[in-house]
Amino acid sequence: IYTKLDVSTRTEAMTVALQKGVLKMGAEGESLVVADGPPALPIPPSDEAELPAVAEPGIPSSPVVSHRWRTLSVGLLGLFILVASALMFIQWRDGSLMATPAEPFTEQPLGESKWISSRPLPEARAGRAAAAVGLDVYLIGGEMADGVSDDVRVFDTRERTWRRAASKPTAVASATAADLFGEIFVPGGLLADGQPTAITEAYSPSQNAWRRVTSMPRPVSGALALSDGGFLYVFGGRDESGLLDTAYVYDPAADSWRPIAPLPEPRADATGGALTGRFYVTGGMGEDGPLDSCVVYDPVADAWDGCPAMLQARAGAGATVLLNKLYVIGGTADPATGHGEVYDPNARTWTVLNNPPGISEWSDPGVAHVETRIYVLGGRVNEALSDDNLVYSPLVYQTFIPAAPSDGE
Repeated sequence: IYTKLDVSTRTEAMTVALQKGVLKMGAEGESLVVADGPPALPIPPSDEAELPAVAEPGIPSSPVVSHRWRTLSVGLLGLFILVASALMFIQWRDGSLMATPAEPFTEQPLGESKWISSRPLPEARAGRAAAAVGLDVYLIGGEMADGVSDDVRVFDTRERTWRRAASKPTAVASATAADLFGEIFVPGGLLADGQPTAITEAYSPSQNAWRRVTSMPRPVSGALALSDGGFLYVFGGRDESGLLDTAYVYDPAADSWRPIAPLPEPRADATGGALTGRFYVTGGMGEDGPLDSCVVYDPVADAWDGCPAMLQARAGAGATVLLNKLYVIGGTADPATGHGEVYDPNARTWTVLNNPPGISEWSDPGVAHVETRIYVLGGRVNEALSDDNLVYSPLVYQTFIPAAPSDGE
């Protein structure tokens, strides 16, 4: 107010308002009156001592005016703080002071398949970390057209809208993420200069804020991060010297890492999930190319065992666990026969999961599930960065109506 009126005191501000006819003087004890408008808010009586009046040319000196202006200023200050707080909340929630509601979006089925096309990503990207918390899917960093990004986007699966979240302090690609106690942990990754990093950062959706935890024992990119709900496990990956067979577990209570039994063979860009209390690591890039092998880690015994090989070798796939099955999508090495796969640990069998119509060669997508829907975000489709947001619904709901009993029953 002082800046706009080019004044430095309340009295000067009152003087300018009276000179310009914005306010009119009322009798003592009455409200200040806005010129050609309704009366201002009534000024309640106060036991505070009146400030001495300051004489201004052409204006009667009045301690009542000074006191009332002080009260009015306090009210205006409170209104300013309220408006500023509301704007800050909008900025925190939506990432922009000028956030506007998104247009309604109708998902479209893709042919006769179980795939659906949802609202596309704001920008095409691949090699990102993805995780679901509650009903939101978080897409973190990755490679965009202009390089490695720190951008974080959140897809609201209810409203089918995207919003921006707090940027990751360290921009990385070739990373995966895992949910641990409501936070999303992103260990390692590939920096913008092409070097792997040991930095590990955790994002809190409730606070929309990042924090750094203890770094991994060594820099690594292309590793697989999984969680059992209490600890964070990181398998394989690569560093400056090549592929790794290392495996580590992070204890959030102690904020510390320790090595565990190494992988049976080095691999990077693998995928997998936690099933029946064990960790499945499948596919990835091996010393001689993409792998179809599957191995399983038992955290109680700190030992590895084998599991049936996939139907197809793949590296750079995404995966999620839904209804006690492992869904592996993308990472295909052969465009002519590209498809996903589903692993049933009870039957110890892999079955084909058909790709969306028109997609054969597919790698580095972000994969996460919310309730019974699997979200597959971005990646490289036919070697180009993609902004697709595709949804796979494995369950087909049927309603069975009981038959009416016969007359003889």
